[in-house]
Amino acid sequence: MIGISNPWYFITLLGAPELWMVLSALVFGAYMGYKGRKGRSKKVVSKFLFVLLPTLILTFILVISLKGALDVPRQCTPCITELIGCNPHCPLDSSLPSGHSATAFAGFASIWIALGMKRKQAPILVLPLLVAISRVALGVHTWIDIISGSLLGLAVTFAVWEIDKRI
Repeated sequence: MIGISNPWYFITLLGAPELWMVLSALVFGAYMGYKGRKGRSKKVVSKFLFVLLPTLILTFILVISLKGALDVPRQCTPCITELIGCNPHCPLDSSLPSGHSATAFAGFASIWIALGMKRKQAPILVLPLLVAISRVALGVHTWIDIISGSLLGLAVTFAVWEIDKRI
């Protein structure tokens, strides 16, 4: 099942960098609305914003740089070059690392950090795991691609968080 009716297609959208940029803009707007207010809500929004934005930017730069440097071809065929046997979800860029996996883990880990990294909130990290699996299920990535993307997203998020704690 490859078309838009495939449920993995909708799950994979949770890792789309465009979605996270829009979410960042909305959170920034919420933060500006909280300007002058005090309390836990403002602190959570502030922490999320100041971890998420640098994390997304660095993750995006690293994914693009690694894809360009490593130039690992995808296992799928985009529908631009062929119409028979092509995959409508297959992007034209290189495969390694998975940008959706990196972005999803960076975004959801930023949410988890902003919420205080409580154990009971850890299940939120199931969502980026589903995004990563969706990339394999859609046939656009290998397991190595999604594992490397996931680790990259987590590493960048926790590095930014460590730097943010020291500032």
